[in-house]
Amino acid sequence: YDKCHGNEYYGPNRFGSRTEWRIDGAVKRTSKARLIAHQNSGNDATSLVEIDVVPARGLFDRMVLHGHRATVRCTNPGGQAAFMENWRRECTTRPQTGGVALVLGAGNVTGLAVADAICQVFEHGRSALVKLHPIHESLVEVLQQAVAPLVDAGLISFVVGENDVVEQLLRADDITHVHLTGGHRAFESVTEKTTKPITCELGNVTPWFVLPGRYTTKQLNFQADLVAASIINNTSFNCIATKLVVTCRQWEQRNAFLDRNSYRLQNLPRRPAWFPGSAETWEQASGQMLPQDGLLPFVFRTGLPLETDPSWKAHEWFVPVVDEMTLDAKDIEEFCLKSTALARRLPGSLAASVTVPQFLSSWDTVRANLLLEHLPFGVVAQNCWSAIAYSMGAVPWGGHPGGTRSDPKSGIGFVHDPFMFPLIHNSIIRGPLVSQIRPPWFPWHTRSKIVFQHMIELYASLARDRSGLMHLLRMMPSVLRG
Repeated sequence: YDKCHGNEYYGPNRFGSRTEWRIDGAVKRTSKARLIAHQNSGNDATSLVEIDVVPARGLFDRMVLHGHRATVRCTNPGGQAAFMENWRRECTTRPQTGGVALVLGAGNVTGLAVADAICQVFEHGRSALVKLHPIHESLVEVLQQAVAPLVDAGLISFVVGENDVVEQLLRADDITHVHLTGGHRAFESVTEKTTKPITCELGNVTPWFVLPGRYTTKQLNFQADLVAASIINNTSFNCIATKLVVTCRQWEQRNAFLDRNSYRLQNLPRRPAWFPGSAETWEQASGQMLPQDGLLPFVFRTGLPLETDPSWKAHEWFVPVVDEMTLDAKDIEEFCLKSTALARRLPGSLAASVTVPQFLSSWDTVRANLLLEHLPFGVVAQNCWSAIAYSMGAVPWGGHPGGTRSDPKSGIGFVHDPFMFPLIHNSIIRGPLVSQIRPPWFPWHTRSKIVFQHMIELYASLARDRSGLMHLLRMMPSVLRG
């Protein structure tokens, strides 16, 4: 994390370095910032500053993240010098915010609330009181041990309780800020009870757009596997679990893609309905009765009518029920235009994924890039699941800018912004169209537990200023055999 002291800025050395900028006499190592002008639908041009944050130097990103890249895009305040001044000011003032943040954790991911609390401490200079979801009550001691130095310093504390505890904490004078991860109902409940400043992440109906074109069998299967894995992960109890797959009706390989996706979903064990209310929600979303054993089947409905079935745009279904929708398009340009229009009708603005063919004409390449650049989401992922951005830790995570208390969309503000970028617009991550190495987060990976254990040891070693190379080498057999 960055450290700010007075007017001196000690920049991070985490970026892959192509150039060096000096701020207040200190060296800031970063990738080259590119000033890119993007034309809006009207006559105005929105200028953005793009900064590559992944792969980073010294963290083995090129091997661990295997071909993934991430670019943060910020609004250009008037040139590189003005942007750098805004960045320096942000790094100086943001950590001096102070106060106490009430972090209201969601119940679907165990480490999410802790990650949000760490952001409050290091990025905003606040201490954090974490109200864990009742599901996680048994994990209090584990989470306290995980961030023991911050707990011992009085910077993070944990409580567990129901709504009455939340109401009591919201009234506490010491609480100066609220950060919520959850659904829109939870957000409305909180904002009705307090006028204190709030940031939040609320999820969305996550789309995955598949551009028509010619894919090799390996490319097609790998991309279909990515979509299936994004549905299966955590029983689809994720704010960014794919909920809508968008294809072209005229695409010749559509059936092969859908068949591969269905094969993966049907050949994995059904999961318990462990998230509160998920059994009833699954029945409502799928239109089926839950099996007597209480295990949730993965439902993948294809050919959803665009206008006659409004269920896809009602709200986020927090269950393993996914729809495929087709768009009539004679070429990639028309598909991209219709995809952009569809994206603006979807609830939420958190994240989206786009599969792009490898061999496109120069014109189609431009159209595909314009789609990536103009999708109204906080993170747009090319050829990979948008959740990869969350795992990177250096990619700002939150809804597309514009959320308010009255209309939060997918959230207000960002977390995971250790570089404290100013004027964040969104981020774009890019992954390989096909990989010979199976991602360890795939449910059918046979050695994922071993891989992730070595990854923890790798980053722990790097945090102690050691090389980490031995941990990387120990990881490789499991990576290659998975």
